[in-house]
Amino acid sequence: MNVQAPNPERDYLPIADHGLYAQLLDPIEQSDPLLYFSIGNLRTAALISLDGSVESYCIPNFDSPSVFARILDKNKGGHFSITPTVPFVTKQNYLPSSNVLQTKFLNDKGVVVVTDFLPRQADGETKRPMLFWLIRRVEVIRGTLPLRVECAPAFNYARDSHTTEIVVDDTVPFQTQNKVAFSSPNLDLDLRYVAESTIDNVPAPKVNLDLLDISSQGHLGPATYCNLSLVEGQRVTFVLRIRPEQGFPVKIKPTQAQADELGVPLEKVMKGVAKLRPDEDPALTKVHLNLSPGKVTLLIPTTT
Repeated sequence: MNVQAPNPERDYLPIADHGLYAQLLDPIEQSDPLLYFSIGNLRTAALISLDGSVESYCIPNFDSPSVFARILDKNKGGHFSITPTVPFVTKQNYLPSSNVLQTKFLNDKGVVVVTDFLPRQADGETKRPMLFWLIRRVEVIRGTLPLRVECAPAFNYARDSHTTEIVVDDTVPFQTQNKVAFSSPNLDLDLRYVAESTIDNVPAPKVNLDLLDISSQGHLGPATYCNLSLVEGQRVTFVLRIRPEQGFPVKIKPTQAQADELGVPLEKVMKGVAKLRPDEDPALTKVHLNLSPGKVTLLIPTTT
């Protein structure tokens, strides 16, 4: 475990003497704690720091230009951080027989777990397209712990400018909520989320994404952020993905009026319409995000 004190002026984590680097040199003798853990999907990988930040991530492939590279430049390299705003103790581990990483934040007032993974194809025979999603699930296990979430991509090794917009998310059924769209010359991303409760008498949390100007640090486009004050039983799953080139046609998005005309519940209509979405742009609900020891896949509804 490591004691962390949040600092807005976050410096580098020491690369030269952290555990990952030392284990590469001498994996048997090294016993120091790792400061970075990796997750991957056989196509690319991401490095997650002890304080819950994605410090290195190239998408869609290992040799693609970086989107996050704060491990190289603390100011403008780019990061995706989920970190408590109060002092905490942190611990990281992988789920058994998997590349699914859990980062635990512990404080006298509460315990939060951030689960990170890059989903992969279920098997080599599938005809579904590879979904290049970075999934970060935040869940309160006990009490409460205030968190700050920042997603600050820096495209093409922080050399490409980008625009950032808060737009309506049409991929989350039964709810009206926003997502963040990042657009750069050679790559477009969006950040979506699913907010839910795992306890009957606890409401789903509210997530308010907003723009963040960090141009003073050298960033060539706005970031996004939100502050979370979750309680026990609340969970938010963030999904950062390559944005599909074509959106879902507006004309086949169901409405309450259409459901009333058909004489069926709106939920049933929306489930049916979800099956019509392109494979590369599926509806996003909690049942579609399947996390199981041994492998991580996405459960996406099909028309069959």
